[in-house]
Amino acid sequence: QLNKQLAWLAQDIKGFEDDCEIIVSDNCSNDETQSVIKKWQSVLIQTTFKSNKHDENIGCIRNITYCLNVSTSRFTWIIGDDDLIFNNTLAYVISKLKSIPDLALL
Repeated sequence: QLNKQLAWLAQDIKGFEDDCEIIVSDNCSNDETQSVIKKWQSVLIQTTFKSNKHDENIGCIRNITYCLNVSTSRFTWIIGDDDLIFNNTLAYVISKLKSIPDLALL
């Protein structure tokens, strides 16, 4: 599922590479997650791309908290590898964030 999600992101992020930071936190998966991350890190080279692998499964909430803590962006959008995001959604979100400077939550 991560491969599919990063394939979507690779298309939707075009033109917004400097506006985004990608953080992938592997919650101790025992599948091909690390090879998928390496594959997409080499494709998404125009965007800050951070990855992490926990030594043990720390649970969903603690994994999300980890991502929030390492994010250096003003806004953070948490997307699970199984969340369906429509094309052009990233452009919509970024345009809203830029057009409403005091926006706290979208």
